[in-house]
Amino acid sequence: TDDTANAQQAEWRSWDVKKRLEYSLVKGITEFIELDTEEARQQAARPIEVIEGPLMDGMNVVGDLFGEGKMFLPQVVKSARVMKQAVAYLEPYIEASKEKGSSNGKMVIATVKGDVHDIGKNIVGVVLQCNNYEIVDLGVMVPADKILKTAREVNADLIGLSGLITPSLDEMVNVAKEMERQGFTIPLLIGGATTSKAHTAVKIEQNYSGPTVYVQNASRTVGVVAALLSDSQRDDFVARTRKEYETVRIQHGRKKPRTPPVTLEAARDNDLAFDWASYTPPVAHRLGVHEVEASIETLRNYIDWTPFFMTWSLAGKYPRILEDEVVGEEAQRLFNDANELLDKLSAGKALNPRGVV
Repeated sequence: TDDTANAQQAEWRSWDVKKRLEYSLVKGITEFIELDTEEARQQAARPIEVIEGPLMDGMNVVGDLFGEGKMFLPQVVKSARVMKQAVAYLEPYIEASKEKGSSNGKMVIATVKGDVHDIGKNIVGVVLQCNNYEIVDLGVMVPADKILKTAREVNADLIGLSGLITPSLDEMVNVAKEMERQGFTIPLLIGGATTSKAHTAVKIEQNYSGPTVYVQNASRTVGVVAALLSDSQRDDFVARTRKEYETVRIQHGRKKPRTPPVTLEAARDNDLAFDWASYTPPVAHRLGVHEVEASIETLRNYIDWTPFFMTWSLAGKYPRILEDEVVGEEAQRLFNDANELLDKLSAGKALNPRGVV
């Protein structure tokens, strides 16, 4: 009821500002984020401390809940939007307080090709800039050749790759291979929601002979970058990281597959049996290339929602997923949001689907 909602709001709005920021991040609430961010800024010695402190603490809670399966990707995206709004509010204050002088190092950062998510990358950029590092941000959907070309042109000291969705992992492997092929030696940093120490160790590091380091979150980036660019710390840090990743690979190699692979002979014995002799292929109604148009209202009836939910890391088949005990509530919310967007696109004629057959 409205009374219950008002009571709950009155309760959490009475908390300490750090807890309020965390609550807004976890729940994806934007209504009070600028107000609370300003209050936290007033209490901090420097604006960057609001990001490095309560905001990053809140995002770490989001990350932990996501890792434990208690939050799902659509919720994480909403949390990231809250974080983005808070960082955007702080940026003018951060810029005004930045120290002038020589740079501690130069880093090219990018969200890899195929991925449009940039909030985590942007936070890393802000945090590093506030610690006197020069950042060349290439944005999102950046192909490997542009990343490496830019790194050479600006004489970068490091390259940082970010990604949120699973296909980004393969593209990061591709970038590492290209760095090796082109003779790069500078450190490669890996970060993003779908990345992990295990994936970095097993899939990425072995393709690049230069230092390759997984960074769990933005708050740890400064320490990692400082160690990699330090003449006194670099060798020891890289050696420890490589030893750690070797251990990860050994442990990963010991894992047994859930389903043992069948032998080649067994696979051949179980091949598809099809009577091609009695098959008559259908005759095309017409030949050539023809343009077709269809409304969103027509096409939405043919949407296969199961891959849509899989893209958002919600496992289950539609429509059963909407009743799932674990992900059902979030799946229903996401389904409603998607259909609301389709309604808006259809009503406003903002999208006119066309194709060829």
